[in-house]
Amino acid sequence: MNLFQIPSVLNFEIVLKRIPMRKTRKVIHILLLMLLPLLLSGCFTVRIIRNVKNPDRYFASAYERIDRIHQKRPNREGRAHAIRVLVYEASERQIVKVSAPFWLVNTCMDIGIKAADEDEGFEFDERYDFDWRDIKDLEKLGPGLLVAIEDEESKVLIWLD
Repeated sequence: MNLFQIPSVLNFEIVLKRIPMRKTRKVIHILLLMLLPLLLSGCFTVRIIRNVKNPDRYFASAYERIDRIHQKRPNREGRAHAIRVLVYEASERQIVKVSAPFWLVNTCMDIGIKAADEDEGFEFDERYDFDWRDIKDLEKLGPGLLVAIEDEESKVLIWLD
C-alpha cells in the first residue's frame, strides 16, 4: 500500500479488531485529534488586525450585517448557526474577530461539561454567576444581536448568525 493512500473502512475495521477494547478508545481519540485541524480549518476562525487607529469601520460593517439579519428575521425566527464576536481594545490597538459554528460550540461544551462532571474539585457554580450549560441554548435565541458593549477603552459586539 502506498503511504499516501487512505486505508479503506474494511482495513480500518480489521486494524481496530486487533486492538484491545481499552486501546480502541485511545486510537479513536487520536484519530479525532488528527482530523480536528481539518474540521476546524474551515469552520472556526480567529482573525487579529493590528495597528487599528479607528475601529469604527469594522463595527459599522458588523452593525450593517446585524441590521440585514434583523430585516430578514425581525422576530429572530429560526436557529442561529454561528456565533460571531468582534472586540476592540484601545490599549492594544487591535481588533479580534472570532467566528464559530454552533455545532463546534456545542461539541466543546459537551466535552467541558463531561470533564467538569468527572472532576470533583471543579465547582463552576461557586466561581461564576451563571450556569455555563445555558451557553448551549444560545442558538435557540435565533439570529441577531446578542451583546453590544462600548466604553472609552474597548468595544465588544457579539451576534448570532
